[in-house]
Amino acid sequence: MNDDAVAPVVAAMLILAIVVTFFAAWNAYYVPSMKAQSEITHLKDVESGFLRFSSDIETAASLKKSMRLSEPIPLGGGEFTFDAVKSGGTIRILGEKEGYMRLTVINGTIPETTSSILRFSNYSYQPVNNFWQDQGYVWSYGNVNVTKGTLSTPLQYASMDDVSYGVTGALFDLDYVPSLGDPAKCSRMNVYAVNITPAVGHTLASGNGNGMLGLDSTVMSQQFANATSMTVRINPDMPTGFRNALWNSVNLRVNESLTCGNVHAFSDAPNLEVRVVFDTIPNMTLNRKTTEISLGAY
Repeated sequence: MNDDAVAPVVAAMLILAIVVTFFAAWNAYYVPSMKAQSEITHLKDVESGFLRFSSDIETAASLKKSMRLSEPIPLGGGEFTFDAVKSGGTIRILGEKEGYMRLTVINGTIPETTSSILRFSNYSYQPVNNFWQDQGYVWSYGNVNVTKGTLSTPLQYASMDDVSYGVTGALFDLDYVPSLGDPAKCSRMNVYAVNITPAVGHTLASGNGNGMLGLDSTVMSQQFANATSMTVRINPDMPTGFRNALWNSVNLRVNESLTCGNVHAFSDAPNLEVRVVFDTIPNMTLNRKTTEISLGAY
């Protein structure tokens, strides 16, 4: 056998072995590592978008004005220069079946009762074919949670017991206008409430491109002449932390505003109910201003 003929074959086989080893290491380690790193960056962007949109909702609830706000949410990730395949994701808007609070107004010489139920909604992101971990996010009752399967934990707090539910401070408020004839008494009360519902036809967005969470806020007013009383009742079936924070906020708002001699408040803690009663003189005009916030996925 001619050694000169064997040497090139051996050299070619060695080069082929090196190339195969390189691509095996590339596919086994480098590609998954880069796709996982890209996916981590993608989920960080989703997290940032959820936190910003949570702030947008609190802003709309606090300002009580007509406005439109939105935040981009990347649905998929995991791509990099040498592998453009992306994961996907789904954004959902889900409305609560039961309202979190009921406002009841009684007015007129012949008592007429008018009630309004205020509702809450949440939004979530779930990954599809994720290249790292199946980590999702959900905004529920004003708090962003990190999810994985059926597990959920607060993003910004050590445990659920530490969640402050700051959004409850923006859900209800009231103020009074003094009577012209007697400044020590009031003739008008403005009640501010917030109703958060899913946007009709925009409760789901999925794919691997860029999605968006958006809100539209409008203020609806309704007047009640000769109001005799108003009752605020909190739904006892709400999550404990949210329910307690809302109860404390409602009581604080009612008691802080008791500066009128013709207005009286009665709290029923066991039933999570506050009743505000007005004297017949002067006549009380109640103006209920509801901030309607519609949440949509696009």
